[in-house]
Amino acid sequence: MTAHGAPQALFKGRVYFGDTDAAGVVYHGRYVYWLEAARIELLEALGCPYTLFQADKIGFIPVHLEIDYHSPLKFSDTFIIHSELTDISKASFVVESLIKNASGQLICKAKVKLACLDETKWKPRPLPEVLLKKLKIQKLLYFGEDFSQKKYS
Repeated sequence: MTAHGAPQALFKGRVYFGDTDAAGVVYHGRYVYWLEAARIELLEALGCPYTLFQADKIGFIPVHLEIDYHSPLKFSDTFIIHSELTDISKASFVVESLIKNASGQLICKAKVKLACLDETKWKPRPLPEVLLKKLKIQKLLYFGEDFSQKKYS
């Protein structure tokens, strides 16, 4: 997580039996599901609920995903995902997340780049103005002058 004070959100969850594999730990792909839920919460925290974009047939699709696993979660563990918007361009944004267990132990780190997609044509498109406006209003607070000059000029 690199941008101090960047738009961020928390997502809390619990591991259920169906989340685990034969070894009794969370199946590695389940983290991707939880990371998506955390990104949806991040959009909510920005005042731009995903349903707003769905109504206009706008989607945000992962085009790059990095996950570093540090420790497993097991059945009945509780966890929290801290997600933060760390970069934005005209047609994509990056969300970095940390998943920690209830005692604060790092479970995994993730970085996801999402491209904006016109779902009627299945083609890339610019980020919606409503999302850009929300970010522009708070850009100096969140990212400082350098981010502003690089990304919005």
